[in-house]
Amino acid sequence: MNIVYVSDQYWPSVSGVPVSMDSFKENFAELGHKVSLLVPEYPEAEQWDKENNSENIFRFRSRSIFFNKENRMVRRSEKNKIHERLKIIAPDVIHVHTEFSLAKVVIKYARKNNIPVVLTAHTNWEELINEYISFIPKKISQLCCRSFLRRIFNRVDLVIAPTKLMASRLVSYSVNKPIEVIPTGLSLEKFAKNGPVESNHEANVQFEILAGKVKGKKTLMYVGRLGKEKNIKFLIDVFHSIQQTINNVTFVIVGDGPSRAELEEHARFLGIKEKVIFTGFVARERLKDFYSLAYVFMFASKVESQGLVILESMACGTPVVAIGEMGTRALMASGRGGFMVDDNIDLFIAMVELLLKDSKVYAEKSAEALQEAQEWGSELMSSKVLTLYEDLLVEKGKLNAIQSYEKYVLDDADYSDFIGLGH
Repeated sequence: MNIVYVSDQYWPSVSGVPVSMDSFKENFAELGHKVSLLVPEYPEAEQWDKENNSENIFRFRSRSIFFNKENRMVRRSEKNKIHERLKIIAPDVIHVHTEFSLAKVVIKYARKNNIPVVLTAHTNWEELINEYISFIPKKISQLCCRSFLRRIFNRVDLVIAPTKLMASRLVSYSVNKPIEVIPTGLSLEKFAKNGPVESNHEANVQFEILAGKVKGKKTLMYVGRLGKEKNIKFLIDVFHSIQQTINNVTFVIVGDGPSRAELEEHARFLGIKEKVIFTGFVARERLKDFYSLAYVFMFASKVESQGLVILESMACGTPVVAIGEMGTRALMASGRGGFMVDDNIDLFIAMVELLLKDSKVYAEKSAEALQEAQEWGSELMSSKVLTLYEDLLVEKGKLNAIQSYEKYVLDDADYSDFIGLGH
């Protein structure tokens, strides 16, 4: 099958969207399918593509967004180039991973050429939008957001939501297209403790330095983008309270992003600068080793559509304490592998301290985490998506036949000519 992935966000921009795209892309490729990517140019993209031996990635001129400089959108003037590229690729299916400029361009092409279009709802924009444009009243921005999303989702053939909660939210927007719930899933081999080892020297040095700093301590950890929407300041406050009564504990924040300086200042203000370690960016293939240093994984985002880092942590046997909002609720609904709590700092602190102090509870939750991760394998999720692609292609084939039949009837064509189309 010839598949095109489309997104306004891809590496070297760090987020869950490229992680999800790569997870499916790798599984599809292993099954013999071809996946091409249409994504924006970034200042560092050419170097990234070279270092990662990237194939079938087609980048288009883009511009930064005024309210979020690290993200970009493909310029409207690239429309003809995008359509030309799609004509060369001749995709069987187009899978869109964005709701913005690039989505509109490719959906228009797909509709004109009767190509099935799938759109994955990666982001809970209704809750996230005010983090970016706080100067607009929240109710107004949410109403505009719902209206915009409803229009774009209703122009595709099928919508994929990573959780039931996200699917319910789309239904509340009056999205009338079929919605399937399929999480991204996790490549368990990459995060298993006996999985492949990265040999990059620079990555090894970065890991060894951190391992030396946390040796002999119980490490609390967060992994991900450092943005306001991730609610990391809450986690620093949690750690500030815990370290006052538990001595051999440290907090490691793995990742980078626009809020890093603000978070470092917050730790400094609380007087815990030396106990909160910011690693900066860590290559994805090396994350397994960093997770292995964690005793408890903490996650406080309330806007995640899924929250893959929770699964990654569990796959390494690390128990999780997280606020039970949106995607987190779906991942931790079983109650296994950690504790899902309300948005209450005292309750959050109590659950982290329980894991730190009670070795029996910790052992149980660690074992559960390993078992729970097995239920979220990416291979299973990929096979479900491929089945949806095949179903859409069958439907489009029927539509083609119907449209051809109608054309011949309207043109008073001889019926035998229509039959001849099948030869």
